[in-house]
Amino acid sequence: MKKIVLIDGGPASGKNTLGELLIRMFSNVGEKTILLDLDTYVEKFNPTWVWENNDLKERDQANARGDIAKDIDKYLEQDYMVVVIGERFLKRDDIARFVQRLRTTCPVYLYHLDIPFILRRKRLHQRGPHSLINLDKDQKDRDEINDWPGYIYKNINSPEIDARNLMALIKEEKGKV
Repeated sequence: MKKIVLIDGGPASGKNTLGELLIRMFSNVGEKTILLDLDTYVEKFNPTWVWENNDLKERDQANARGDIAKDIDKYLEQDYMVVVIGERFLKRDDIARFVQRLRTTCPVYLYHLDIPFILRRKRLHQRGPHSLINLDKDQKDRDEINDWPGYIYKNINSPEIDARNLMALIKEEKGKV
């Protein structure tokens, strides 16, 4: 069934893990599903994530957003459910800008992963050093949001249980924006 599922969460919140599990679970019940990660599109333009200046950074990220939008449209035209990660969807304007890039109209669902900060810090530490992630700034940005669009999901269970719970929420059309 043609739909877009947006998974938002800060670094080390479980977006990749849950996205991959959701794809597998929906595929197992016969739904055509694909996971698209904005980060992989950005890396096509700049694999190091280090730019000489802000103009180059903005250009590469805009090109990546354009490319992912084309792929989303391509898969939606083939009746896929497209799960998107890597983009920040903190405010309604973020969703509006995202949807404006698309040619295809379909239901859009948004799930914010809400995980204790201490657990995010622990997960990030286990991954090893990553100088480009400012976990404290990301958490501060998230703490300042009072009116979250979509559905806030507390992913505090095992990844498998959280993926099953998210699958049920998607089927129940919770989080539709």
